[in-house]
Amino acid sequence: MPSCENCGQKWKWKTIVLKTLKLTNKVNCPYCGKTQYIVPKSRKITGIYSFLPLFVIILSNLIFELEVRDVILLPATLLIVALGLYPFLMKLSNEDKIVQP
Repeated sequence: MPSCENCGQKWKWKTIVLKTLKLTNKVNCPYCGKTQYIVPKSRKITGIYSFLPLFVIILSNLIFELEVRDVILLPATLLIVALGLYPFLMKLSNEDKIVQP
């Protein structure tokens, strides 16, 4: 779980998910109120990680010829798993670090 670099408090899972669903890379610490930035490496990993369920669904459908019920249940299950693991991939920083190509 990420923690604020300013006050050192670990963020709760719910806080991380709700605050980082915005399309910006900055969030305010719920404990001290200081702005925290999502580290570029974390943004890359979570970006790649967000496309993984799509590939799993397509590959599963091609290999196993899933029924309609399974095609509906698989994304819901993968979404729950992704939201559960998302906070563990997140790192925060006091500074907005620019991604170098």
